Amino acid sequence: MSAPPADDVVVGLRPMTRGDLPALLRWRQAPHVARWFAESQPVTAASIEQQYAARIDGDEPTRMWVVEANGRSVGFVQDYRIRDHPDFAVLTPDPDAIGLDYVIGEVAWLRRGVGLAMIRCWFDAARAGYPDATTYFAAPDHRNVASRRLLLKAGFVEGTWFDERQRDGSTATVVGHSLDVPSVLG
Repeated sequence: MSAPPADDVVVGLRPMTRGDLPALLRWRQAPHVARWFAESQPVTAASIEQQYAARIDGDEPTRMWVVEANGRSVGFVQDYRIRDHPDFAVLTPDPDAIGLDYVIGEVAWLRRGVGLAMIRCWFDAARAGYPDATTYFAAPDHRNVASRRLLLKAGFVEGTWFDERQRDGSTATVVGHSLDVPSVLG
């Protein structure tokens, strides 16, 4: 799946493989990404494999995608039906919604239109993988203004602010953003 050029950049998504784990590690360790992930231990190759390998292999209901810009791997997207994650389902307005998380891990590709093109590509992947979904949902940290603006540009509507328990035991205040699929995407 690919989107039209944004600033001479062609963006696409492809399914993630285990061969992408080293890049995923690098992206998760990047300072501009790491600040949004609360971890009780350092992010290592072993912890990345433990967290993501089952998703990549299809053994968990979360789908993993690599974001490519001009043929280079620059980040990742993951999606999932929220009801498949009971801890999230109680925090969102629609447990049948499709959850979306994303990262542009390569600094050189920030602020070049990759994020919006990535989400537009993901719309195609989500519609193919979850054809019955009527709502998409993302909840970035309330301080992540760039991510919140990106979602608004893509057609999401900002909603409830809520506290979400993090992997390290802390709590982050996140902002729910919903997209009504029939009204926005037809």
